[in-house]
Amino acid sequence: MPDNPVLERNLLALSSYDPALSALVGAAEPSPEITFLQSKTNLPVPAQLINGIPIPLHSKFDPVREGEKYLSVYREAGYLVFLGFGGGYHITPFLSRSEVSNILIIDRDIRVFRSIIEHIDIRSIIIDPRVTFLIDMDAGQITDFILKHYFPVFAGNLKTISLGSRLNTEKTYFQEIVTGIKNIINPIADDYTVQARFGRKWFINTLFNLAVAEKSTISLKPAEKIIITGAGPSLETQVTRIKRMRREMFLLATDTSLPTLLSSGISPDCVISIDCQQISYLHFFAGLPPDIPLVLDLASPPILTRLGKNLFFFSSGHPFSQYLSQTWRSFPRIDTSGGNVSHAAFSLACELGARQVYLAGIDFSYPDGKSYSRDTYLYPYFHSFENRFFPCESLFFSFIAGDKTLSKEKTGRTFRYTTHQLLNYKEKMESAINDASPQVVQLDGKGLSLSIDHDKAKPEKPFLMKTLLAQGPVSTDWRSFLRDYSEKLKNLPPPFHPISKYLYHLSRSERQIWITQLPAATYLREYADLKESDNTELLNKTREWTLRVIRRILQ
Repeated sequence: MPDNPVLERNLLALSSYDPALSALVGAAEPSPEITFLQSKTNLPVPAQLINGIPIPLHSKFDPVREGEKYLSVYREAGYLVFLGFGGGYHITPFLSRSEVSNILIIDRDIRVFRSIIEHIDIRSIIIDPRVTFLIDMDAGQITDFILKHYFPVFAGNLKTISLGSRLNTEKTYFQEIVTGIKNIINPIADDYTVQARFGRKWFINTLFNLAVAEKSTISLKPAEKIIITGAGPSLETQVTRIKRMRREMFLLATDTSLPTLLSSGISPDCVISIDCQQISYLHFFAGLPPDIPLVLDLASPPILTRLGKNLFFFSSGHPFSQYLSQTWRSFPRIDTSGGNVSHAAFSLACELGARQVYLAGIDFSYPDGKSYSRDTYLYPYFHSFENRFFPCESLFFSFIAGDKTLSKEKTGRTFRYTTHQLLNYKEKMESAINDASPQVVQLDGKGLSLSIDHDKAKPEKPFLMKTLLAQGPVSTDWRSFLRDYSEKLKNLPPPFHPISKYLYHLSRSERQIWITQLPAATYLREYADLKESDNTELLNKTREWTLRVIRRILQ
């Protein structure tokens, strides 16, 4: 092949930023489907041959000016995903915007990309540290990349920008990618909102729980048949049946349902709590029988660890909890992504090897306008505030009506309310049930019925009677662990712009340390006057805050 200075310069630049992609492009053959036209401004315009007819991917008059129009239309900052590369004319104008945190370029066919960089010098795009190319990757690989590399706290909102002419020639491919991105954006946004609200509390609670978690020695026995109790109003009518079933089944109670069970003379085998807020303590005002294990998230309020000696800790999805489980002490992983304790209880039932799971008091609605079954925490709480002008019933309705998404439906002679959040909980629970191996039965009640696919073939999972669910051995005492963590945090390389490239160039262990800081950084970004701070300042401020908290705890 004769020397091609444009190709050589592009490949040389690419080899410095993405050696793997440079090697693939260098080994590829040019695409026979790509030809080039000359614009009125003497610039090469790539065109795709469709039935022998060249379809230009950019303006044949002035592709640069056309590209600048993209910048005037798409004024959003943040994480930009370009669908279709073409000659890159529509991407180059965005390089001048400092508000753009990341540029992800997606296209199909390495041969097409090879043809383009043979004729167009795209080094200005390649060498920009914010730019990443994903060429010839399927929708699953692309969404996986975004999930691993898109951090809203640093990158801002994610926006897709399409090169229409390229999308028209690869409709199926790009439609799959668009669908994949839409499916992950809402969960990412929800996760950001939760981290902004609770990120600081997760971290502080976990630090305070380390001393107790180090001494926890209990394990949980497996159970073949498990009843899970939620605190929905249906639980009131189901307690009689639960008493009968209780004789031959393991009863796993959510913390919210515990007072109702105890007032009915039912003592569970185990109680699980996942809320990091102090209000969780209200669920235990009726007491916790001393022999019953209490299963807690590592980020649970430290006040709950004083309730008894049979404490069992688990790791959820919080980055610092995962780091603890990997480097200090192994904790069982319980799925809390459903956003409610009933979902986490089902995950625990699966970990205990259950083949059959019965659900009681899990209504995902407010039957008859009631929020919880009697004797749960709201009853004594609201009774303490009621008077003749504001009776308890008014307080309960105000609690329900505070959600603007509240909707009402008739159910025979009565009615029930539901909200978007409750329906979201229900959808996530259904997904977890239909993906898991246990057979699930929802006891008859007044709440919403779960859509359970009873005919779906599920993988056989042998019931291992002798297998215990246990916490692993401790690698060192908790104080030594925190000192070591502090030193690693102090010694991290100084952050630089753009943060995506800074994180990329860190070692795996260094990146892991910073990731443990993300929930706290998200909280500080939203609530500690750091909303306008740049990313390097945010990371440094988060590190300073963390080190202060650890020093206080160690002292």
